Amino acid sequence: MTQAPPPPAGGLSQRALLIIIALLIGLLTGLAAGVLAVLLHATVLDAAKWAGGTFIAITMLLFKIRELLR
Repeated sequence: MTQAPPPPAGGLSQRALLIIIALLIGLLTGLAAGVLAVLLHATVLDAAKWAGGTFIAITMLLFKIRELLR
């Protein structure tokens, strides 16, 4: 079996930037889901559930994609 290639130089700052981007995309999609829920006349609690669930799902998906592309 072959070994995985070593991480590129400066990988820590690039990894931090990718994590911040994933969190920001998660926040934006969570906000969009919350706004959509309010527009569809959901209660505030339901809108918060939709926003939180969307944030968690999208952020975890992006972390998994980042891990697979490494």
